[in-house]
Amino acid sequence: MSALDRYFVAHGPEQIEEIRVHEDGVIETVTVKPIRVFDKRPDGSLEELFGEAATTALTASWADVERFNPQQENDS
Repeated sequence: MSALDRYFVAHGPEQIEEIRVHEDGVIETVTVKPIRVFDKRPDGSLEELFGEAATTALTASWADVERFNPQQENDS
């Protein structure tokens, strides 16, 4: 079973906006949506993961994505 079969990764509806001021004086506004990770339960429900469990599941999911969609060496 792959991590993609076991976990569901999505982003929440909420947005976080940050204003960053760089050393050269450039002001940048960044908007992100937090990533949420869920464990798929045998009964079909989802349980949200937090902390180290979420990080482990997200790392495994990204590894599966990379395995299923490898980058071509010529991509720049």
